[in-house]
Amino acid sequence: MSSTNRENVEKSLIEIIEDLVQDWGLDLADGISGRTSLVEDLDFASVDIIQLCVAIEQFYGKKIGFQSLLMEDGSYVSDLTVSQIADYVAQRV
Repeated sequence: MSSTNRENVEKSLIEIIEDLVQDWGLDLADGISGRTSLVEDLDFASVDIIQLCVAIEQFYGKKIGFQSLLMEDGSYVSDLTVSQIADYVAQRV
């Protein structure tokens, strides 16, 4: 994975998330960055995470399969950062 590809993925991911949360009335003084957590910082619920995964797959026009990112040792992860998702997506596109 090239760093340029990874950076482009994160930039695109931030734009996708901004589109999803634009009407939520969140106080994002620092904006969304790689360190932003979906649940802790953006108040994502599980349905929002699913919508994000679908939006990412639509953006790239391919099935990415987020199961191994969202589940760890048979349980769902409690939160993810934008950077973690970008790393995962960059390895698969």
